[in-house]
Amino acid sequence: MSEITIDLIRHGDVASGTKLLGITDEALSSLGWQQMHAAIKDRPQSWNKIISSPLQRCRAFSEQLAEKLSLPLEINKHFQEMDFGRWDGQLFADLYSGNDAEQLMQMMQDPNSLIPPDGESYADFELRVITAWNNLLTSLHEDKTQHCLLVAHGGVIRTIMSHVLGFPSTNLFRLEVPYACLSRVKQYENYPPRLVFHGEQK
Repeated sequence: MSEITIDLIRHGDVASGTKLLGITDEALSSLGWQQMHAAIKDRPQSWNKIISSPLQRCRAFSEQLAEKLSLPLEINKHFQEMDFGRWDGQLFADLYSGNDAEQLMQMMQDPNSLIPPDGESYADFELRVITAWNNLLTSLHEDKTQHCLLVAHGGVIRTIMSHVLGFPSTNLFRLEVPYACLSRVKQYENYPPRLVFHGEQK
């Protein structure tokens, strides 16, 4: 019976300040790079493969790490962050003081309760992420890849964790996913995945 381990890490701090970042393609700040390197510094690096969102706040670190460790890197667009439409890339301070503040708060309490203006519904986002996650599990078992690293976003990791643990989307934001936090999921083939740890941060 094969067993796979997936480590999930959120990207680090971004250079542009405190914004609602979905598909807006912002780079890591110098602090963000430090956070990412610190997160894996003392961890045995037994990964066989790295999977990354295509957005540069994930991809740049993934490319650097894959080159350093001579590992295959897969860029998977289905693990990019949710598209927040008109809100995407705006400062939180501006959003919370603007006309859409009440709607934004509503979405944070229940992502399925509304669709961001000109954005992606949470139902579509969840379907995209969980389909990609299930496909990843299947491919890792088929390829006999024992251990991989997934570099992604807060929304992606929350959605995967809610799926693994079976809690509803209304509880999504009860799960803290800080910058550069590391989580681990294991799965035996033909059994449900299980959470080993979540939110380890250096």
